[in-house]
Amino acid sequence: MKRNILVLACLLIFGVSFAQMKKDRTSAYNYWQKGDLVKAKEYIDKATAYPEAATDAKVWFYKGGIYLDLQLKPEFKILAPDALNVAFDSYNKSKELDVKNEYKSDIMLRMQTIGGQLFNEGINYFQANDVDNAQKYFDRAIQIGKDNNVIDTLAIYGSALCYEKKNDKPKAIALYSDLVGMQMKEPSIYSSLCMLYKETGDFAKATSTINDGLAKFPGNNDLIINQANLYISSNQHDKALESLKIAKEKEPGNTSILYAIGVTYDLLKNDTNLSLEKRNYYFTEAVKAYENTISVDPKYFDALFNLGVLYFNKGGDYINEANKLPLSKEKEYQEFLANGKENLRKALPYFESAETLNGTDKQLLVSLKEIYTRLEMMDKLKAVNAKL
Repeated sequence: MKRNILVLACLLIFGVSFAQMKKDRTSAYNYWQKGDLVKAKEYIDKATAYPEAATDAKVWFYKGGIYLDLQLKPEFKILAPDALNVAFDSYNKSKELDVKNEYKSDIMLRMQTIGGQLFNEGINYFQANDVDNAQKYFDRAIQIGKDNNVIDTLAIYGSALCYEKKNDKPKAIALYSDLVGMQMKEPSIYSSLCMLYKETGDFAKATSTINDGLAKFPGNNDLIINQANLYISSNQHDKALESLKIAKEKEPGNTSILYAIGVTYDLLKNDTNLSLEKRNYYFTEAVKAYENTISVDPKYFDALFNLGVLYFNKGGDYINEANKLPLSKEKEYQEFLANGKENLRKALPYFESAETLNGTDKQLLVSLKEIYTRLEMMDKLKAVNAKL
C-alpha cells in the first residue's frame, strides 16, 4: 500500500513538472514570436532545465531558434555570449529526439545559417591568433555541411590553415589534399600543400603539387615563387632563377622576388663546381639583385646585410690570400691587402645601414668590429665593442 502511494506521488510530481515545462515552453515560444528575445530566453532556459526536457524535441527546437536569433542580433551579445554554440547544440539535440522528423527540414535550413555564422566566428578567432577556437568553429561548420550533404570547402580550408599553423602536418596535408581533389579554385592550397610536402622531405609530391597548381593557375606569382623556393631547397638554382625571373616580370617592384633572386645568385656564386668566371658573374648579379631590392626598399635589412656580407667575404678572401704569400712577395701581398680593404670599405655602408635597423644583431656587430679593426677606425670600434 505504501509503495503504491509513493508511485502515485511520483507520478503526480512528474505530471506537475511536465505541465510546468510545457507552460514555460509555450511562454518562450510566444515571447519569441513577439520578438521579445529577453523573455523568450528566460522561459526557454527554464523549460530546458526540467528533467522532462531531456526527451522533448520541441523544447530544444525552440531553444535553437531563440538562441540563433540572439546570435544574429549583436545587441544581445552580453545577454548570450555563447548563443551560437547553444543554438548549434540545441538543434542537434532536437534532431536526435525528433523521431517523427517534424522539425527536420526547418533544422536543416537553420543549420545552414548557423554554419555561416560558425565560419565567420572561425575567421575572427583565426585573425586573433586563437587557433584552437578557430579550429572548433571551422570543424562545426564542416559537420553541418556533411549533415546537409554539402561540402563546405571554405570551412575545410579554414581548418587546414589551423592545422598548418599548429604544425600538425599530417592533418593539414590530408585536408589540403581533399581540397585539391575537390578542384577548389584557390591557388594558395597548392602553395601550402607543396610547402608541407617539402617540410616533410617529400620533394616528389611537393614538385607534382606545385606543377599541378601552375597547370590550373598558369602565371600565378605566388605559385611561381613557391616553385622557385622548392628549386632552391633542392639545389636546383638555375631552375629557381627561371621561375623568379618570370615572377619579376609580373611584379618588378616586389622586394621579396628581388631579394630571392639575390639569394639565388648568392648561392650559385659559392658553387665550387663552376668556373671562376661563372662564379664571378654570379657575384656581380647577386650585387645587382640586392641593390635593386634596396632601391625599392632602403630599409630591407636582409638585403643590406647580405650585400655587406658579399663584399665582407670577398675582402676576407683577399686578406687570407695575402697572408698565405711568402715574405719575398711583398708587392703581391700589398696588392691583395689593398683589394681586401677596398672590399671591406664597400661592405661598410651596407652594414652600418643595417645596424640602424637592428643594432643588436650579433653577427652584424661582429662583422663591423672586424672591419673597424682592419681599417683602424678606433672610435667606431670602441662604440661597437660597447654593444657586444
